[in-house]
Amino acid sequence: MIDDGRSGKVIFLVHCIINSNSICIGPKTPSIWPAMVNEIVELLMKNKIGIIQLPCPEQLVFGLVRNEASKIQIDTPEFREYCKKIAESTVNLIEEYIKNGFKVIGFLGKRGSPTCNVLGEEKGILIEELINMMDKRKIKVCLMDFERTEVEKCLDKLRKAIYSS
Repeated sequence: MIDDGRSGKVIFLVHCIINSNSICIGPKTPSIWPAMVNEIVELLMKNKIGIIQLPCPEQLVFGLVRNEASKIQIDTPEFREYCKKIAESTVNLIEEYIKNGFKVIGFLGKRGSPTCNVLGEEKGILIEELINMMDKRKIKVCLMDFERTEVEKCLDKLRKAIYSS
């Protein structure tokens, strides 16, 4: 581990957690958090956790101004391949942090997203590819999600991941 005053802790986040401007037209999240999910960012700042923001595959492939879509609608071979490339570069970076002694607090996704949903059977496309890549490389990180209707519950899970590190 590099011993120069860095916290030595990082978390990987899906793009829209710290950039609500990337969200498709339709969800209520931007009216609650017009720029970012403040509570998450404040908790991470307070605990000196470095933030690694993944790109938003939906925005990059389908454009900034887009309507809501289901997983079935966007799960094309091209989109899945794009998500696979993001997953591979993410896992490469997770490995690099771990190899150099940093604590990877976890990965925070967005519940309900066709791309970035972490929990339940219906995982998002990017998350499926990320899990497949981590399984192949035998990498384990805490997978969590954020849901706008369960802010405190999600923050509690994040606190547990932070304080157990």
